[in-house]
Amino acid sequence: MKLLLVRHAIAEDAELSAAGGADALRPLTDIGRKKMRKGANRLRSQVDRIDVLACSPRVRARETAGIIARAFGDLPVLERPELDFTHPPEAAAEWLGRYPAETVLAAVGHQPHLGLLSGLLLVAMPCPLIAFRKGGVALLEFPGRAGPGEGVLHWVLTAGQLRGLKQD
Repeated sequence: MKLLLVRHAIAEDAELSAAGGADALRPLTDIGRKKMRKGANRLRSQVDRIDVLACSPRVRARETAGIIARAFGDLPVLERPELDFTHPPEAAAEWLGRYPAETVLAAVGHQPHLGLLSGLLLVAMPCPLIAFRKGGVALLEFPGRAGPGEGVLHWVLTAGQLRGLKQD
C-alpha cells in the first residue's frame, strides 16, 4: 500500500472565523485554497493515481481533500472520523489496515494527529516523527496492508516544496 498523509491547507483562525470560533467549521483562507491548488497539481508529478481519498470531517480538511480530488480527476471524497484529531491514531491505523496492498490512499487530516499516526505506522509507537506543516505531504509505503511499524517513509514535503516541484 502507498499512503499519502496530507495536512489541511491554511485555514481561518478560530477567533476570526465566520464560523464564530467553532473549530470544526473553520474554512480554508483564499490564500490556503490557492496554494493548495498549486500543490495538488504538483503532487501529480509524484503520484500518478489515488484510489481512495479520505479526510477528517472538519471543514478545512474536507476543502483540502476537494482540491486534491479535482487535481486528480474529480475523485470521490470519503469522510472518516478516524482522521479527526479527537480519535486516537490507532483507530486510523486500524481503518487503513482494511485496504488491500495495491491501494494508493490519500488521507487528509490535522496535527498533531498525523504526526502521531506517522510514528505509529513507521515505528509502532504513536510518537510525532513527522511535523506536518499546513499543506505538507508525506508518502509512506507498506509491503502489504498498512499496519503499525510496517511503513517505510519515502519522502516528506512542505507545502512550499510541493508547490516548487516541476509539473510533467
